Amino acid sequence: MNKNLIIGAALVGGGAYYAYKKGWFGKGKKETPEKVINDNQQVIDNIEKQQTAAKTTKTTAANVAKVVAAVNSITNANSYKGKVAYIQNDLGVAVDGVAGNQTNMAYNAKYGLDKGNISEANVDYYKNKVQQGLTLVKQGQVAKQTNGVAVVNALKNGGTIRFIKSVNAQNFVLNKATNSYVATGTNLLFNNGAVLSSGWKAIDRGAGFVLIYKTGATTLQQVPVNAIVVI
Repeated sequence: MNKNLIIGAALVGGGAYYAYKKGWFGKGKKETPEKVINDNQQVIDNIEKQQTAAKTTKTTAANVAKVVAAVNSITNANSYKGKVAYIQNDLGVAVDGVAGNQTNMAYNAKYGLDKGNISEANVDYYKNKVQQGLTLVKQGQVAKQTNGVAVVNALKNGGTIRFIKSVNAQNFVLNKATNSYVATGTNLLFNNGAVLSSGWKAIDRGAGFVLIYKTGATTLQQVPVNAIVVI
């Protein structure tokens, strides 16, 4: 055993005299506790520093744990649990911050789980639907009100559209000779829940269809207006 550590531990604990009596400082030596303290001051200082550091580390770890717990708490509206709790309050189910079967089933019945079960990856999207009151009933009403002109204007003015059902859209290109759009025989899939905003434009084709395209693209996708809502 390291003799200096034994001496230091005894001294820091106020046991200098005890250590002296037990002969830990060396038998037969005429050394007083005061002299031993002076001779071993560096050892004592190092042990005190280690003890202080250990206490600081323990305190810091405890504080970090408290902060992490607070951040992830159901009472924090910005945490995942807090967002789930907000949704659960609206659904009238048990509020525990956990998106289990009961919560998902209730949400699907009222708003539609168009991005799969509630998770950290989509909770903001689902919370936003609650905040906007976009129930399935309202989504249906909005879809009926949406027309080609509304879609064109929304994208033209920096607005956003969302697909309320999946569409395997036909691709079209402009035939400059006839100044008309012709199908290419290929398709582009837009999934239910897909959101288009800046960078997208639209052309009203009439008869319940629009051509949507990325700015600068030469290929356009034909989409039925009833598959889109302006949000």
